[in-house]
Amino acid sequence: MIPRKSTSGFTLIELIVVLGVVSVVVFLGILSVGSFLSRSRLKNSAEDIASTLRWARRLSITKRREYRVVFDPARRKYWIEDEEKMVIEGKHSLLENVAFADPDLWKREEEDGIVEFDDPDDDSLSFYPQGTAETGSIYLKNNGSGRWYTITISSTTGYIRVYPKKH
Repeated sequence: MIPRKSTSGFTLIELIVVLGVVSVVVFLGILSVGSFLSRSRLKNSAEDIASTLRWARRLSITKRREYRVVFDPARRKYWIEDEEKMVIEGKHSLLENVAFADPDLWKREEEDGIVEFDDPDDDSLSFYPQGTAETGSIYLKNNGSGRWYTITISSTTGYIRVYPKKH
């Protein structure tokens, strides 16, 4: 009787192929998660700003006073102020890699991503007791992916819309 040689186990080539396939799958997964987080941060920042604008409008209507949302593009912050310039709630910050960005509208003094259609350009958007608002747009860009979000405010209704592009 001839003894059989055991054939259990893997060859070195099989292990290298399996490790190569696993590393490619992990790499693609990491890229996918990074892209998702980038889109998520931009969308969440846009929704947070829209929520703050809606809150300022509600305050203006219910308290029968003018309120405004002030933007500080250099520091990537925004907040609500009343007529006496008192901050109503804490200052909010944009999420990582998200910034107020120049929409390239070829307008003088509109390079900061806060486009107001009144005069002067004071980096704020006002809401009035009748429910109306100062017309304007806010442009956000993810510096990593190059994606845009636009938030617009209608003057007659104070309606706030969020668009997942440069609008």
